[in-house]
Amino acid sequence: MIHIGQGRTADIYNIQESQILKLYKQEFPTGAIQDEFLISRFVHSLGIRTPEPIEFTSQDNRNGILFQKVEGESLLKRIAKKPLFIKRYSMIVASLHHEIHTHSAVGLLRKQKMVLTDQIMAASLLTEDEKFRIITYLEELPDGNMLCHGDFHPDNILVGEETWIIDWMTGMAGNPSGDVARTLVLLNFGTMPEETPRLIKFFVNLLRKKVQREYLSHYLKQSKQDYIEIDRWILPVAAARLVEWIPKEEQNQLLLEIRKRLSAIT
Repeated sequence: MIHIGQGRTADIYNIQESQILKLYKQEFPTGAIQDEFLISRFVHSLGIRTPEPIEFTSQDNRNGILFQKVEGESLLKRIAKKPLFIKRYSMIVASLHHEIHTHSAVGLLRKQKMVLTDQIMAASLLTEDEKFRIITYLEELPDGNMLCHGDFHPDNILVGEETWIIDWMTGMAGNPSGDVARTLVLLNFGTMPEETPRLIKFFVNLLRKKVQREYLSHYLKQSKQDYIEIDRWILPVAAARLVEWIPKEEQNQLLLEIRKRLSAIT
């Protein structure tokens, strides 16, 4: 077993030529890993290009998932290496996201509004009044039962001979507008993984706004959707983001955006 990668929550090991093991840190909740296995299996059954989840497993008192091994480079890295192709790569992100949203996810237990509500309630940086107002606002947004990734961005896309979509732990049934809003929040305010090389971080930060514009423009063309429907979801999605581990600078930017939007709906 050869260690080939590491993230905030898990280590990646090469098991054999056709399989890898995603082994989570010991303290990571078992239920969340089981959710990823079940959602990944559901997504793979739809024919979406995602590594096949082979089995839920345990090793050295750590839980993990055995996956089909696929070859490819993160689209985030590809954008940084070849910024002249940023429009083409942004269109790939939009096309893949729209493809995801064409699939029904009625059978998934994770529901978008329930997930967002739980996260907003757990956001300690918000006052109780702010939480109440945001959740009340969220309840009025249109429901949906389409497949949503929940954390769709260029680092969750692998490109090579084929293109793959990875990391389905946050997958859910919901309204695609909310899923696109999540991607826009990440592109506007998000931070890259700690292990991302500094040079890549520098270039991606320079290119972030360009990626966002091209992604959104292409997604709207493909989906024939009105941007206002996506914009309505920014408030609850940004509030839910506060429950995650994010740097102080990003927290402050999100709080400014949340409070600006709250004041606009008063």
